[in-house]
Amino acid sequence: MSQPARLNLLYDPACPLCMQFQQTIGDWDEQGLIARIALDDPDLVERLTSEQLEAAQAELTVIDRLGNHHHGIEALRRLTEVLPGLRRLSWAYRLPGVTPAIRSVYRAIASRRKKARPCLKCGQKWMPSMKWSRRGRRS
Repeated sequence: MSQPARLNLLYDPACPLCMQFQQTIGDWDEQGLIARIALDDPDLVERLTSEQLEAAQAELTVIDRLGNHHHGIEALRRLTEVLPGLRRLSWAYRLPGVTPAIRSVYRAIASRRKKARPCLKCGQKWMPSMKWSRRGRRS
């Protein structure tokens, strides 16, 4: 009998960034410790309140075995504690300045997710040269 997942990662199937993130987590999670659940899953819609669903749509959300919801940077922290490759780096959260730095990176990524238009076409890899060349064309 297999063990239940230690975390449930909720993701938005309509968001390309969310889809890519959950796929990456699935690739790293070789032991099956994280269950990836789409926000449009009928079972999930029945289990969560409308407020919990709205919070999960607004930012990265994981649910632990006890049913506690972790959002945003706290969800990232929980993922680093569970994923085998990143578990070794979880100590870094205790260093001064690391959590605020990660929080600002998370906010930047979250704001890009909320924008209707991504900076690059879907499927293109980000490269500094493309960023600078596009910036010059805007003026």
